[in-house]
Amino acid sequence: MSRAPAQGEFDYVVVGAGSAGCAVAARLSEDASASVLLVEAGGPDGQWQFEVPGGQVFVRDWTRYAWLYETEPDASRAGRTETWRRGRVLGGSSTINGVIYALGLPQDYARWERAGATGWGWGDVRPYFLRAEHCPGFPERGQSGPVHVEALRSPHAYTADLLAAFAAVGVPVVRDVNAVNGAAVGPAQTNQRRGLRQSSSAAYLRPARGRRNLAILTEASVERVVIEDREARGVVLLRGGRREYVRARREVVLSAGAFGSPQLLMLSGIGPAAHLQALGLPVQVDSPDVGRNLQDHPELYVEYEVRDRTYSSAMRWHRLLATALQYGLTRTGQAISCGTHVLGYARSRPEEIEPDLLLFSGPWGYLEDGFAFTRALDVYSLSPSVCHPRSRGHVELRSPDPAAPPRIVPNLLADPEDVACLLRGVRLVDRIASTPPFARHVIRRLQPAFDLADDAALERFVRDAASICYHACGTCRMGSDPAAVVDPQLRVRGVRRLSIADASVIPEVTSGNLHAPTVMIGERAADLVRARHA
Repeated sequence: MSRAPAQGEFDYVVVGAGSAGCAVAARLSEDASASVLLVEAGGPDGQWQFEVPGGQVFVRDWTRYAWLYETEPDASRAGRTETWRRGRVLGGSSTINGVIYALGLPQDYARWERAGATGWGWGDVRPYFLRAEHCPGFPERGQSGPVHVEALRSPHAYTADLLAAFAAVGVPVVRDVNAVNGAAVGPAQTNQRRGLRQSSSAAYLRPARGRRNLAILTEASVERVVIEDREARGVVLLRGGRREYVRARREVVLSAGAFGSPQLLMLSGIGPAAHLQALGLPVQVDSPDVGRNLQDHPELYVEYEVRDRTYSSAMRWHRLLATALQYGLTRTGQAISCGTHVLGYARSRPEEIEPDLLLFSGPWGYLEDGFAFTRALDVYSLSPSVCHPRSRGHVELRSPDPAAPPRIVPNLLADPEDVACLLRGVRLVDRIASTPPFARHVIRRLQPAFDLADDAALERFVRDAASICYHACGTCRMGSDPAAVVDPQLRVRGVRRLSIADASVIPEVTSGNLHAPTVMIGERAADLVRARHA
């Protein structure tokens, strides 16, 4: 990979090397006549802790690899605060995530169209999923793309019984959970290739390493987009203590994520005018919805003590040694475990027309920075989440200083219907855990540790225990209405030659995890941008 010059100009400047940014830059650089600069605030990837999916539990200094965004106290959850970790490394969050590959459901993209993202229905986006994918185990899916997808190689021994319990309560079990259009559950699919993580950097940047027209600049923070006469001319970045200006002859593409992209827009004078003026920032475009519409899937861990070994007690020397040997010899076992072993969509009550629950499960308890793997008990968890939450948070500037983190207000459970959905979700997964053949493995429910018929106690549990799922999106909403931050061509309203390609443009969160939809956005963005300058 070439290194960008200190001062220079390129046809395209892409800001952020995450799930979408890697795809955008690599696809644009396929045109040998166009020069592309990809700017990443973090460093290079390739660390063993991320290449081996299970190696993340050994990361102790996350500041080297991630933005650690501290949220404001969430009034909807008794003032709870959290650290929202986002990738700050080549590959972005695809380098540090749970390697889960989920397209969501076709009706998710119909929701996008109804929200004003015309031309983003399932028939429009599916070709881009197919172009991105390489799914050798699923012949009806994409076979020639850069994004390697495979079924989880080493599902836990309880997986078959858990799937049978799902079927017994009426949730259909399928082989390919990424080829369904309704309630269904199946083994998780993962961005791995023979036990190694396949981040967007691995998929898109490594094969492009020899292209002379692609420059990749790491450890460089973009501070603002330079806008003159309502046109993006380039970016100002900081690296090695020096500020530099890089000109974009054709277009600037922001792929800085659901927090970084709205922050950059506001630092560049695009956002709610009153907010920018209060911070002393000049207003280029009054765009009140910048930073609004923040969404995530609120999730819970319903935990059970079980009879056989799980991963919850894995951080013991003899277990670690056995895991390392198994991985080294066979590329199987706990070391390649992804963030869930079973993924599914379910209806929390019969009258729901579409699935309203996203379901995860795994042989561990509540996952938080590795502490789930130090317990004495063998724990298995079932995690219900809300497919389409109604609650909305927001992001705004804390300071005009580009180095200051944004102010994040999650409002994760602000809408009572999201709470009601989670109550039903807890009861559903408990029914599944109590259903044979999975029930024979369960000793007791660890949490919530009370009678689930108690509505008041269950609501308290939901509000106390619900957490972010790291699926932040929506803060630069795409739509056809004048208030939308970007139009369906991903162009920022009010400014020429500036577009956004990342999860921030998603108008409504998809039913599943966001890496695959975000890659799809990057794939399509490259076509849209290239067509504008053909």
